[in-house]
Amino acid sequence: MTWSICEKMTMEMQHLHHFIVTARLGSVGKAADELNLTQSGISRSIRTLEDYLGLPLFRREARGVTLTEFGEQLLPRAQGIWNARARTLNEMMAYKSLRSGHVEIGIHNVFAYALATDTLADFAAAYPNVDMTVVTRSDPELSRRLVKEELDFGFTLFVPGFRDPRLVYETLFVLTCGTYAAPDHRLAGRKGVRTDELAECEWGLAGSTALRSTFTAFFTDRGMLPPARVVQSSSIALLAELVSRNQLLTVLPHAVAQGPLLGGRLVRIDASETPASDPEGGLVYRPDIIRTPAVTMLMTMFRELARRI
Repeated sequence: MTWSICEKMTMEMQHLHHFIVTARLGSVGKAADELNLTQSGISRSIRTLEDYLGLPLFRREARGVTLTEFGEQLLPRAQGIWNARARTLNEMMAYKSLRSGHVEIGIHNVFAYALATDTLADFAAAYPNVDMTVVTRSDPELSRRLVKEELDFGFTLFVPGFRDPRLVYETLFVLTCGTYAAPDHRLAGRKGVRTDELAECEWGLAGSTALRSTFTAFFTDRGMLPPARVVQSSSIALLAELVSRNQLLTVLPHAVAQGPLLGGRLVRIDASETPASDPEGGLVYRPDIIRTPAVTMLMTMFRELARRI
């Protein structure tokens, strides 16, 4: 009896996998090629899943297949189940040794070049047999990936007012921000730059759309029109180039603007106010997944980095 239950569970996982691949490729034939199976085998697998659920998952069309409304609902859940399976197997296999395995982490793009590099390099040197995947994004994108179990944890700035109840947000620091520009900007060197003068300038911002909303609200809350032009980039290196070449203002944490990547390229504007909150940041992770020793060690190293920040 035990074997038949395990066998049934294995078959159901295979059906989900066949469904995920077919949905991604939009073709039974392409899915069969990728999975090294026959088209009839993939078709039977999908029909079995549809019969089990009692719902049609695909619309069969001349050029392939598209998801039905039921398939659209199932796909993210199926991906979460499949990702959880793969991660659980990898984690348990890696648990036998701290110095082997795989970690997948998300780093806020503000930290990717300015603050996290040394920590990641130290970890890679100390644990050469641990594979590491680093994704650079802003929250809430990192939170969405954590919910789907695509990452072990994130080291990020938290979006004000946003907390996914399925995740733990471990606050480790507050980053003080300032207004920065290239040394030849017309406001560089000025004392006591007024807020209305900031509103008249063009800006470049790093991060997510949530930062853009906070930035715009800063001016509207003071009865001013927000800047007419705002250029946004998820890359700090690209943002620095844009700010330097296009006479833009930007708002950045002091630790980033004065760090190794940007130090000397930007100067702080002596403004009476900075159009951004001082964001909290730290670790974000799911409380219900097994963390391997390698993941736990890297999280500890990021907590140490936060203390230095």
